[in-house]
Amino acid sequence: MRKMLVGLLLVLALTLSLGQEKALADCSNETINTGSATVVTQLYENQCVILGWSSGVITKDMTANCCGPSAVIRINGNDWNKLIGEGKLDGLRYIRVSKNDNGAYVIEPRKVETGGKPVTIAGADFFK
Repeated sequence: MRKMLVGLLLVLALTLSLGQEKALADCSNETINTGSATVVTQLYENQCVILGWSSGVITKDMTANCCGPSAVIRINGNDWNKLIGEGKLDGLRYIRVSKNDNGAYVIEPRKVETGGKPVTIAGADFFK
Protein backbone atom coordinates (compact mmCIF):
# COMPACT_ATOMS: atom_id res chain seq x y z
CA MET A 1 0.00 0.00 0.00
CA ARG A 2 2.81 2.38 0.92
CA LYS A 3 4.58 1.74 -2.42
CA MET A 4 1.38 2.46 -4.33
CA LEU A 5 0.89 5.74 -2.47
CA VAL A 6 4.51 6.80 -3.12
CA GLY A 7 4.11 5.86 -6.79
CA LEU A 8 0.87 7.84 -7.06
CA LEU A 9 2.46 10.89 -5.47
CA LEU A 10 5.46 10.62 -7.80
CA VAL A 11 3.21 10.43 -10.87
CA LEU A 12 1.18 13.39 -9.61
CA ALA A 13 4.32 15.46 -8.97
CA LEU A 14 5.70 14.70 -12.44
CA THR A 15 2.38 15.47 -14.08
CA LEU A 16 2.15 18.85 -12.39
CA SER A 17 5.79 19.77 -13.05
CA LEU A 18 5.84 18.84 -16.74
CA GLY A 19 4.47 21.34 -19.19
CA GLN A 20 5.56 24.38 -17.24
CA GLU A 21 8.02 25.51 -19.93
CA LYS A 22 7.15 26.59 -23.45
CA ALA A 23 7.43 23.76 -25.95
CA LEU A 24 10.43 24.18 -28.23
CA ALA A 25 8.41 22.90 -31.19
CA ASP A 26 6.14 25.97 -31.06
CA CYS A 27 7.39 28.08 -33.97
CA SER A 28 5.11 31.05 -33.45
CA ASN A 29 6.34 34.38 -32.20
CA GLU A 30 5.35 35.03 -28.63
CA THR A 31 5.04 38.26 -26.69
CA ILE A 32 6.63 38.29 -23.26
CA ASN A 33 5.73 41.17 -20.97
CA THR A 34 8.58 42.01 -18.65
CA GLY A 35 9.70 44.82 -16.41
CA SER A 36 11.82 47.40 -18.19
CA ALA A 37 14.73 46.76 -15.80
CA THR A 38 14.87 43.03 -16.70
CA VAL A 39 15.00 43.27 -20.50
CA VAL A 40 18.73 42.67 -20.75
CA THR A 41 18.50 39.77 -18.29
CA GLN A 42 15.70 38.19 -20.35
CA LEU A 43 17.75 38.69 -23.51
CA TYR A 44 20.53 36.47 -22.17
CA GLU A 45 18.60 34.03 -19.95
CA ASN A 46 15.45 33.21 -21.91
CA GLN A 47 15.60 29.90 -23.79
CA CYS A 48 13.74 31.45 -26.71
CA VAL A 49 15.39 33.81 -29.19
CA ILE A 50 14.51 37.43 -28.36
CA LEU A 51 13.93 39.24 -31.64
CA GLY A 52 13.03 42.68 -30.29
CA TRP A 53 10.99 44.67 -27.84
CA SER A 54 8.71 47.66 -27.71
CA SER A 55 9.47 50.72 -25.67
CA GLY A 56 7.83 51.32 -22.35
CA VAL A 57 8.70 53.07 -19.13
CA ILE A 58 7.53 50.44 -16.63
CA THR A 59 7.08 47.31 -18.76
CA LYS A 60 8.21 46.22 -22.20
CA ASP A 61 6.70 43.72 -24.61
CA MET A 62 9.43 41.44 -25.92
CA THR A 63 9.00 39.44 -29.13
CA ALA A 64 10.45 35.95 -28.85
CA ASN A 65 10.55 32.86 -31.05
CA CYS A 66 10.69 29.41 -29.46
CA CYS A 67 11.06 27.39 -32.66
CA GLY A 68 14.32 25.88 -31.49
CA PRO A 69 16.79 26.08 -28.66
CA SER A 70 19.24 28.94 -28.49
CA ALA A 71 22.42 29.58 -26.56
CA VAL A 72 24.23 32.71 -25.49
CA ILE A 73 27.98 32.86 -25.98
CA ARG A 74 30.50 35.66 -25.77
CA ILE A 75 33.46 35.56 -28.10
CA ASN A 76 36.61 37.63 -28.35
CA GLY A 77 36.49 39.99 -31.36
CA ASN A 78 39.85 38.81 -32.70
CA ASP A 79 38.77 35.15 -32.51
CA TRP A 80 35.48 36.04 -34.23
CA ASN A 81 37.28 37.76 -37.11
CA LYS A 82 39.72 34.85 -37.45
CA LEU A 83 36.89 32.27 -37.62
CA ILE A 84 34.96 34.40 -40.12
CA GLY A 85 38.08 34.78 -42.27
CA GLU A 86 38.66 31.02 -42.26
CA GLY A 87 35.05 30.35 -43.31
CA LYS A 88 34.31 28.30 -40.20
CA LEU A 89 31.18 30.31 -39.35
CA ASP A 90 29.49 30.16 -42.78
CA GLY A 91 25.74 29.66 -42.30
CA LEU A 92 25.78 30.64 -38.62
CA ARG A 93 22.74 32.60 -37.46
CA TYR A 94 23.19 34.88 -34.49
CA ILE A 95 21.71 37.88 -32.74
CA ARG A 96 23.86 40.99 -32.68
CA VAL A 97 23.19 43.19 -29.67
CA SER A 98 24.56 46.73 -29.74
CA LYS A 99 23.74 50.17 -28.39
CA ASN A 100 22.73 53.13 -30.52
CA ASP A 101 23.79 56.74 -29.95
CA ASN A 102 21.00 57.23 -27.39
CA GLY A 103 22.21 54.27 -25.31
CA ALA A 104 19.25 52.05 -26.27
CA TYR A 105 19.86 48.40 -27.11
CA VAL A 106 19.44 47.34 -30.74
CA ILE A 107 18.83 43.71 -31.68
CA GLU A 108 19.71 42.50 -35.18
CA PRO A 109 19.18 38.90 -36.34
CA ARG A 110 22.11 38.12 -38.64
CA LYS A 111 23.52 35.29 -40.74
CA VAL A 112 27.06 34.65 -41.96
CA GLU A 113 26.90 34.17 -45.72
CA THR A 114 29.25 31.82 -47.57
CA GLY A 115 32.52 33.66 -47.86
CA GLY A 116 32.28 35.18 -44.40
CA LYS A 117 30.07 38.20 -44.96
CA PRO A 118 27.57 38.82 -42.11
CA VAL A 119 24.19 40.12 -43.32
CA THR A 120 21.09 41.24 -41.44
CA ILE A 121 18.10 38.91 -41.87
CA ALA A 122 14.45 39.11 -40.88
CA GLY A 123 13.53 37.63 -37.50
CA ALA A 124 11.20 35.19 -39.24
CA ASP A 125 14.19 33.75 -41.15
CA PHE A 126 16.25 33.05 -38.05
CA PHE A 127 15.32 29.35 -37.93
CA LYS A 128 15.15 28.72 -41.69
